[in-house]
Amino acid sequence: MRPRSFTLNTLEIVIPVALAAVLAVGAFLFLNPVFGQTRSNDPGVISIYASVPSPDFDSIVHGAQMAIDEANAQAGDFHIEFVPLSDAKLQDNGSYKWDPDVELANARRAVDDPDAMVYIGTYNSGAAKISIPVLNRVSMAMISPGNTYPGLTKPGTGTAGEPYVYYPLGVRNYFRVVPADDLQGRAAAAYAKEIGAKSVFVLDDTELYGKGIAAIFAAESKNLGLTVAGGPESIDTHASDYSRLADRIIQSGADLVYFGGITANQPAKVLADLRRAGYDGAFMGADGIADDTFISSITNSVSDKNNIYSTLVGLPAAQLTGDGAQWYAKYKAQYPADNNEDFASFGYEAAKVALSAIERANKKDREAIRQAVAQTSTDLIPGSHILGDWSFDTNGDTSLVTISVESLGQNPQTGQFAWLYKGIMKYDPNTKQWTFVPQIINRTETP
Repeated sequence: MRPRSFTLNTLEIVIPVALAAVLAVGAFLFLNPVFGQTRSNDPGVISIYASVPSPDFDSIVHGAQMAIDEANAQAGDFHIEFVPLSDAKLQDNGSYKWDPDVELANARRAVDDPDAMVYIGTYNSGAAKISIPVLNRVSMAMISPGNTYPGLTKPGTGTAGEPYVYYPLGVRNYFRVVPADDLQGRAAAAYAKEIGAKSVFVLDDTELYGKGIAAIFAAESKNLGLTVAGGPESIDTHASDYSRLADRIIQSGADLVYFGGITANQPAKVLADLRRAGYDGAFMGADGIADDTFISSITNSVSDKNNIYSTLVGLPAAQLTGDGAQWYAKYKAQYPADNNEDFASFGYEAAKVALSAIERANKKDREAIRQAVAQTSTDLIPGSHILGDWSFDTNGDTSLVTISVESLGQNPQTGQFAWLYKGIMKYDPNTKQWTFVPQIINRTETP
């Protein structure tokens, strides 16, 4: 398969535009607040909805719950009710994975609730593609603690028509508190070069997030002088065997395989078949594999667990300092068994944004609250700022640019395999280059 670029064919232009049109019409006919709704019986109540894959990312919900509890479930003159939903569906193998129909139902449920003013979610970028237009049609603010696909917000970074196809009203209702993959993908390529990679083979899982970051990684690898020996190539996520793919990768001479995608789409199986075929090079992914499920998936299937890396937006929760460290201690005391804890801080931050916007708008009005969210910076958020100082830009993106690097290894305290923090990729805006800074834990020294 040819390397994917951002040059598009006719179908790539027509499909997203048609999708937006269908969603906009559907939103207008069925989801407009004046269609089939009754007004709330309690004008003093505002609901904040959340939609993330449960149980894998309950940490996001728990982080948001902490922020709401700290505010005593109050913002301005309103009592806050938190309504967490899961957009995951049970798979045949017993795992859970986000599902388009479930996410659409969640977005519709929020729109149909006259008390709902803010929607925290989603974790998966493909899920956001579904819900943003639905929520946009009723001016409901959506704050993501996990989406990183650039095309949701940034012109010129995705496919034709993005991001405008997601906003049928022509205004931005979507915001994210995590850095996007145009940062993470380039930082990952720079780290691949840092660890000595000369030739890379790039795979993706066909989803919006995976294809996007794989394309960015491949393009930046070329810019840095690395050979792209194959890809970006989309895998069959339902395959039971990747031995032929593994043989092709070995024959290509690649010394690093990059996987753009999520754990639910078989990166562990790809890695297992690579190792079985004799590949001993590096394997790297982004935050889509930087979770506990990936580790459990390779525990018994992969004997050689060396040279496995991931990047992560922001700092791992355990590496937060100052106010962040104090918050993390409270979080661990309250939710010690959470998986994927590194996204809890973003759930907390998303809820803080929502509460601040509701308080500043101080009216039960979706458009007024959306406008308040758009104007948010940490200067307007009371209390501690666990991620440091930041603001939203006109696209709805955070000004934060911290990208961490992790490698798979044995936790010295438990002896169990875990993602171990190695340091950050520091960005120089003047040279537009990324540099690896090992074991930085002082929050003031991050980009």
